[in-house]
Amino acid sequence: MKDLTQIRLSDLWKEVKSEDDLWEDLKQETREHLKMLIEGCLQEDQLRSLRLPRYARKKPRLDYRNGYYKRDIESGLGLIEDIKVPRNRIIPYEPSLFKKYKRKEIKLIELIKDAFLSGLSTRKVGEVLEGILGYKISATTVSNIAKSLDIKVREFHTKALEDKYAYLFLNGINLNVKCPGARNKKTVLAAYGITKKGDRELISFRIDKSESEMSWYLFVDSLFRRGLKGSSLNLIVVDGSPSLMLAVKTVYPFTPVQRCWVHKLRNVAVKLPKKGSEDCLAAAKKIYLAENKKEAASVYKNWVSGFKDRYPKAVECLTKDIEDLLTFFDFDKNIRVKIRTTNIIERSFKEVRRRTRPIGCFENDASVNRIIFGVISGLNKNWKSKPLKEFTQKT
Repeated sequence: MKDLTQIRLSDLWKEVKSEDDLWEDLKQETREHLKMLIEGCLQEDQLRSLRLPRYARKKPRLDYRNGYYKRDIESGLGLIEDIKVPRNRIIPYEPSLFKKYKRKEIKLIELIKDAFLSGLSTRKVGEVLEGILGYKISATTVSNIAKSLDIKVREFHTKALEDKYAYLFLNGINLNVKCPGARNKKTVLAAYGITKKGDRELISFRIDKSESEMSWYLFVDSLFRRGLKGSSLNLIVVDGSPSLMLAVKTVYPFTPVQRCWVHKLRNVAVKLPKKGSEDCLAAAKKIYLAENKKEAASVYKNWVSGFKDRYPKAVECLTKDIEDLLTFFDFDKNIRVKIRTTNIIERSFKEVRRRTRPIGCFENDASVNRIIFGVISGLNKNWKSKPLKEFTQKT
């Protein structure tokens, strides 16, 4: 045995719990006593609801006890788990004691929904709220609460749209969704609008199997039927998909269309050899960097004459869409950089990809809908007070 004279103060101090550990132990013990108190109160409350005093066996009764079920409640001391709540056989027993806690639970559920809609993952929501509540909410719990957002998702997909957008951007993104037997890619078709005041908004999205002609037509037509008639539309910017172009021309035949230069130059690059073609792409970029449409047309003609013999397929790829590629020159100079590509909606997709990358593969379309709705709601909320100034300043 160690001589007490040889024990150092540091050795003794190791046996002393920190203030946090001590407080946590006290809270745990208090929670256990509070749980016993609540369960006792519930039993007495149930007897009163049955109009049956304890041990009164021979008096007529309204109902009979029927075991227990377990539930958790959130308190100022943290989460009290597995409280035994008595049940009645005939008339449902609703403890009056839980009314106050029910209000707290509703507030907590709304807080979890708001955190999820702001763009936090289910795991991150639990981590953030742990510091506030003093206990951890599992990712499964957050996920189950997030499922209640399905009603809001349906409302988002079907709500009436205001015919206020001056610029409409359309594009798609691919995500992995589980299907029977294998993974399968699903396409998310999305619409992004900018008003004359510079207000921006992700208007709608649709999950489909691909960017087929019918998929794009149904999506664009749904925008029209929900109220986006196009009376204020100055321009529609698209990624260049033939299916999308056909859908747009069908639904909004009198609205000018701008093809995305980024997508077009990617298509041109595919028609070029891997080596020695950098000068062709560099020269093509000078077309959209021109000061005006007349200069752009001149640069384009020089580009065609300079490369048509060496790279005929690449020149043909750009030439067949040159009219739609130069539409943006008909608009104010200060917004041209924003409307000559679909980059503005691609940047929104980056946030979608950031949220979905850790998930890897979604369980079903419903989970995709919830996540994308959450991201879109968060982005739209952030954009409300941040209009795009370029669209409010006229040259």
